[in-house]
Amino acid sequence: MATVIHGGIFNFTIDGYSPPSAGTTYNFQYSSSVLNQIWTDANYVYAAHTGGLDIIDKIEESKIAYIDNNSGFTSVWANDDKVYLGTSASGVKYINKTCISGSATHPEDLNTCLVDYTSVFGQSSQTIRYIHGSEDDYLMFCTNSGIDVYHMKTTKYRSTTTTSGSYKCFMTSTSKFYYTNISGSAWSLNRVNTALTDWSAPDYNYNEILATGLGINDIFVTEGTADNGIDNTVFIATTSGVYVIDDGNLNYSIYYLEE
Repeated sequence: MATVIHGGIFNFTIDGYSPPSAGTTYNFQYSSSVLNQIWTDANYVYAAHTGGLDIIDKIEESKIAYIDNNSGFTSVWANDDKVYLGTSASGVKYINKTCISGSATHPEDLNTCLVDYTSVFGQSSQTIRYIHGSEDDYLMFCTNSGIDVYHMKTTKYRSTTTTSGSYKCFMTSTSKFYYTNISGSAWSLNRVNTALTDWSAPDYNYNEILATGLGINDIFVTEGTADNGIDNTVFIATTSGVYVIDDGNLNYSIYYLEE
């Protein structure tokens, strides 16, 4: 089903699309570098850009801390304890949230808080395209050579696959995860049902749903929101509309934005 919608923000509800109020804008201050990704928690907006990282206080709506980095950061994701940062050639870094301090009038330089993320299980590449995870359980990297999933709790291990075409990834709390991949000019979205082992092929590929020739810009997953109350809902931002897929019965809708 294809639906044409009007407005600047998607707000999907149980009954369908609800357009935003006119003039709803959020203007946080960050550096003039190119913005690569943001992540938010209850207190802060973390803006990874080509000049480093800015941390914006959500109440003050101002930058209160920063890390300047000549090579910038490609991706950012945070759990309750740490903020993870991807780089183009130096792997993954992180800062402990306890290190965050500063104010709108005196933003704090947190460069001394920056730590290299290392694992005895190795890493597919030092070129990080995207980071995602699930609180303290899983940490997931899309690199230019593969995908790495780290189990960080009691039993520590890495699950991995080799691919040069993965750009976005999403980990759920149950260890089911999703990732985009491009081969030649053909994009795909893939699902792996468990992070317990290495894999060479996904458990499911959504190509039968996605129209041929689409590019995939981003993905998002809400857990337990499918029609059966168990499976997930998958949101796929493409070069021609947003696909919303019920991961239980694979029913879907396509939403187009008209200016």
